[in-house]
Amino acid sequence: KSFMDNKSVILPKWIDKIIFDDFEAVYEPCPMEVVYNPDQPYEFVKLYLGTYFPRSFAEAYSIISSLMTNDKYKQSLYNLQEINVLDFCCGTGGEIVGLLVALSDNLPNLKRVNINAYDANPDAILFLYHLTELMEKAPEFRLEIHINPQCIYIESELEIQDVINMSNVQYHFIMSFKAINEFVQRGTFNKSNPYELIVSYFSPLLKANGVFIISDVTTKVDNGLYYPQMMNSGINRFLKNSQQYKSIVPNACYHLENQCSGCYMQDIFHVSHRGKNSDRSKIAYRIICNKSFAQEVMAGYTLKTCRAINPLADKNIPYDLWH
Repeated sequence: KSFMDNKSVILPKWIDKIIFDDFEAVYEPCPMEVVYNPDQPYEFVKLYLGTYFPRSFAEAYSIISSLMTNDKYKQSLYNLQEINVLDFCCGTGGEIVGLLVALSDNLPNLKRVNINAYDANPDAILFLYHLTELMEKAPEFRLEIHINPQCIYIESELEIQDVINMSNVQYHFIMSFKAINEFVQRGTFNKSNPYELIVSYFSPLLKANGVFIISDVTTKVDNGLYYPQMMNSGINRFLKNSQQYKSIVPNACYHLENQCSGCYMQDIFHVSHRGKNSDRSKIAYRIICNKSFAQEVMAGYTLKTCRAINPLADKNIPYDLWH
């Protein structure tokens, strides 16, 4: 049943078919073009779909599947019939679909998922409508999807406030995958750390057992730091200042985030699909939740070596091992 083996994911056949047959996706890794994508015409969506959608699918599917191996976490969702999701900078929705398939695999009582998705690219937003329609028709997929994709271009902190104010529910999942680096590149929030800013705005929208999964690429910022370092220092500063939230992934951060100023970290995923066998994706990510829930989920887990302070650590092992 599972498409995963140690962070190696095969795109499910029925999704592969929707992406490559119905939408004519093309695998074409073009990192130079992916940096700025709000204004790309629909052709670009096809390249995105064939290249980046499967990677985001694999990342989210793996991260959520791994989270579900924590019994206390899984138990907190197990009886739910309905789940709320917010995706900030959703693009073509690879991480949304990865999440949906992982939820469907793990939560037999779940019937319906409500999704608020925001992105600056109108083509991606339009695409998401069609994609979720086709998913609901697929006999392999049993969940009801209620998606509300909205096109919003973030020019400053004001638009972030707008998104927050539009949200009249609390979420079991808030996600932002591989997008915040664009705010860093554009200097959208002037001197503020975009990771810190976004986490501080969105975390209050979490349900008691909600998780905020924030990921980004592992490349270098112009100022010589790496995005993961910037992400970690920003998130750690927020957690220290608020005292209401903690991270549960990487597991070591739960124990060390109070004294850590922000390290470089990465996790490697592989995805296979019609366009490419074993395509590699490197990201850094943190999972944040309410402090009391974090304490429940982490009860009984001792500190494993932090990869940042262990130069001999194997970078290929997942950093959220619950075993």
